[in-house]
Amino acid sequence: MKKHHILVFASVFAVAACQNSPKKAAADSTKTDSLLMIPSNEFRYFEASLPAASSPGRLIGLTLRTNRDAVMTTDYLNATPEIVQIGNWSVPEDSQYLVTLVTVGSGNPVKDTLVFRWEKESLRYIGSDYGTDGLTLLKKEKPAPASKELIVWVKAEDECDRGPGFGKTKCYEVQYGDKLMASTSDAWDKLMEPIEGFTFEKGHLYKLKVNRIPRDPKIQDVGAYEYKLIEVMSKEKTR
Repeated sequence: MKKHHILVFASVFAVAACQNSPKKAAADSTKTDSLLMIPSNEFRYFEASLPAASSPGRLIGLTLRTNRDAVMTTDYLNATPEIVQIGNWSVPEDSQYLVTLVTVGSGNPVKDTLVFRWEKESLRYIGSDYGTDGLTLLKKEKPAPASKELIVWVKAEDECDRGPGFGKTKCYEVQYGDKLMASTSDAWDKLMEPIEGFTFEKGHLYKLKVNRIPRDPKIQDVGAYEYKLIEVMSKEKTR
């Protein structure tokens, strides 16, 4: 699950639609319209805040689109990026929603399958993954993207190719969170954006506090976020 931290892609919502037969799709659509009342080309958003004894807790948001795309974000309300999962949803029976998801950037093809029941403007999770208190997602207005402070460990700087049409950009080998994890190569992610105000010196390991700021989605050929340095928390020689 380490690679789920790479999750700022403008293409995250471009997932494949659920492939149902025309007959079944029509039947499911009737159920969906009667339960969620989703107009054509729109979506419904559901959210829950879960407390935790040893951490600030987590905020879970689930977006269900008319074309059967699904996006779930889990924000642990700390100095790490959100986990983003994408997939699709279906209505196998009245008042029941089947959501199948994979974690963006994790490299893990295993799918998470969640079953919800529709109950008075909310989706109640059917299962034991969320403990004795369970999980109930309430229908809400989807919040606008907001800035977030992250703790970023930087051990190397490079120039990375962002793909056709995007060109090259400054990038870093990074980890996120207050404590550094294992130093093995597969423990490090790529941050495919420069950090404004930060100058990397080779042979050093940095612990930074940065501000991740959402970009206007109308701007093309750029990442979803820009990053600005708030503070260099530590700087250590590595050799």
